[in-house]
Formats: sequence, structure tokens, C-alpha cells
Amino acid sequence: MERENGCTFSGRQKSPVAPSVGALLAEARLARGYSLDDVAETTGLTVAEVTALENDRDFDPSRIRRTASALGILEKI
Repeated sequence: MERENGCTFSGRQKSPVAPSVGALLAEARLARGYSLDDVAETTGLTVAEVTALENDRDFDPSRIRRTASALGILEKI
């Protein structure tokens, strides 16, 4: 362990934070040029439900899988 400014730390680099599921869904949607309406229509969800997924306010596994599959990123989730 090393000391710096009176603090002890292990010297290991902090691993980068993995993007949230919602961030992955939003990024994939935008990269494909889809609107929230497009994804909602394709998945059978409402725009509010898709928005909640993208904002990490809904963690329903079925909705996440359905949306990720529609966006072609199921393997990343």
C-alpha cells in the first residue's frame, strides 16, 4: 500500500465505470437513428416505458430484453 497526502491506497487503477443498461439502450437507439416512438412501436411498449428504461428508472427484465433485442444489442446486456 502506498500513501499519498496522508491517504492509503492500493496503487491499483480504478476500473472504468461500465455504462448503465439505460445508457446502452439510449446510445443504441440514437446510433440507429430511431426515435422513442420508433422503439415503442417496435417493442409494443409505451414511450414512457422506453424513456423509463433509458433513464434507469425501470428494471423490468422482460422490457429490457425486448428493447435490447429490437436494437440489436441483446448480447451487450
